[in-house]
Amino acid sequence: MPFKLGSINSKLFFIILVFVCIPLLVLGLFWYEKTTAAIEDNAVKYSQHLLKQTNEYLDFYLIELEQATVPFLSQPQVQSYLKLDPDNSTRYERFITSQKIQDESFASILEGRSDIFGISLINDHGMQVNNYVKVNNYLDMNEIKKRNIHLWNIQKELDPYQIMDIEFVQGTPVLTVVRKVFDKHTYDTSGLLIINLRLNKLKSIINEVTLSHFKNVWIVNENDKIVYHPDHSELSKTFSYEQTENHDKDYFFINRDDSLKTLKVYDHSSTSNWTMAASVPLGKLMTNLITVRNSTIWIGLLLIGVALVFVGGFSFFLTYSLSNLQKMMKQVESGNLNIERKKPNTLSRNDEVNDLYDSFYTMTHKLNHLIKEVQHSKLVEKELELKNRESELHAMQSQINPHFLYNTLEIINSHAIIENQMMISRMTTSLADMFRYNVSNTKTIVTLKEEIQQIRSYLQIQKERFEELQVYFDIDDTIAKEVWTARLTIQPIIENAFVHGYEDHELTPTFIGVYGKVEEHHYTLSIVDRGHGMNKGTKDGFNHAFLNNEDPPVNRKTTKRIGLINVHKRIYGSFGHPYGLYIKQSDENGTIVEIKLPYDQEEKKKEA
Repeated sequence: MPFKLGSINSKLFFIILVFVCIPLLVLGLFWYEKTTAAIEDNAVKYSQHLLKQTNEYLDFYLIELEQATVPFLSQPQVQSYLKLDPDNSTRYERFITSQKIQDESFASILEGRSDIFGISLINDHGMQVNNYVKVNNYLDMNEIKKRNIHLWNIQKELDPYQIMDIEFVQGTPVLTVVRKVFDKHTYDTSGLLIINLRLNKLKSIINEVTLSHFKNVWIVNENDKIVYHPDHSELSKTFSYEQTENHDKDYFFINRDDSLKTLKVYDHSSTSNWTMAASVPLGKLMTNLITVRNSTIWIGLLLIGVALVFVGGFSFFLTYSLSNLQKMMKQVESGNLNIERKKPNTLSRNDEVNDLYDSFYTMTHKLNHLIKEVQHSKLVEKELELKNRESELHAMQSQINPHFLYNTLEIINSHAIIENQMMISRMTTSLADMFRYNVSNTKTIVTLKEEIQQIRSYLQIQKERFEELQVYFDIDDTIAKEVWTARLTIQPIIENAFVHGYEDHELTPTFIGVYGKVEEHHYTLSIVDRGHGMNKGTKDGFNHAFLNNEDPPVNRKTTKRIGLINVHKRIYGSFGHPYGLYIKQSDENGTIVEIKLPYDQEEKKKEA
């Protein structure tokens, strides 16, 4: 099809070019600049967040260490040791007290902690207890004791809990933590608890969070001394902050003079008064994001190109199908309704164009059909007149026949009374009542009381047939007047009991019971017999059919039991869910069929 100005193809191309391609190109340039800045900003924020999280873990570790030493201060053996004086105590007393501290007090701190290099306790008389059993190499304890005495000499300058600078013990860098021990009565400083920490725990905390992100990590104390760095040669050196004004304000600095654009981020902890610093090439952080951005741009351009190709091809197929439809409509205008049925092209087989074709063919078919109907309309009218006359004739016959039966039964009853044949009189009266109810009552929905009256007549006849038959009714007539059911629903169930419960098993009918019970939202009518019931599979099959309002399985749908399904469907069709039949029991002891009927006792309470 030629590309014409004003056609659907040209309009679609113009719309996509002006409202899609050009805005996307302009937006793409703006988005490119903004995403570059946003990627850099996200890299900085992510690095700051990661460093802050690491610092929080470090604070938690130091706080946990401080709390772990609190019970130590109040232990009796510790307080006793702080009061020991070399001049006023025996060597044995000092040994016993020191041993208790080693076995109990120090053990409670050292247990399960690989980060503690050693621990010491010194009192105001210069007496010391040291535990460095976790040190594998040779250790000069004289150096440790000299260090402890020095700390005691400057204890007035120390805080109650203070982390000192890094020191090297036998070539191992350790972090010294000093805690003052106070006398419980005078609250004076009576000793120092000195703990040397390995840097392995700091290394573990930092590596756990930042190992795969930062290139270098420093921990700097308040004196700007480096207390942690992977390179031990950097420890105890003075850390140099780049761009101090940025460090104080933004806590990050980007060295743009460096070809790699190194990013340095800082995070200060008010808990430990330490500052954590880390550096990483900015390009390393942004590489993946920039790759995703560039890939997104190329994919977007590719998708736009593909979309243009598909839209152009689709518009061609669309206009081609519409042109064919236009030609067929012109044929209909000329009076040709016998149009050859064609389908649109493959792309339009399941869309609105296909529906349009189907509607067109349906219209032409209906036009032909209507023309044929007009030609045969008079014949149909005549057939209807004949059927109406036949219906009137059948209606007259149905009125004549019941009157004849009633009169005949009345004559039989009169003769029976005259001849004192009361059994014949009772049977005739009951039979007349049944005919009157079955033939004269044209209502499809009746009260339960009307149904029970009809059943009483039916069972009266059966009692004359079977002398051993006992019939029991437990129905409140006042309530039965308010319960509705479909007409002739109880008799088929009782007949089913006589036929299948008694006669099929050559049993004499002995009992039929009809019980009524008011439930919360309905009325339950139970039909009980004492014959032989059906097997469990048949019972379950019928209950499943009742529950789903469907026919029973083919192997159980016999002419003998089809009456149960019909009764259920009539009740269900009249009143809906959940009304209908349910076989509660069916075994060798008898069968109980329950009929659930509508009865709203809450509504009756409101009316009362």
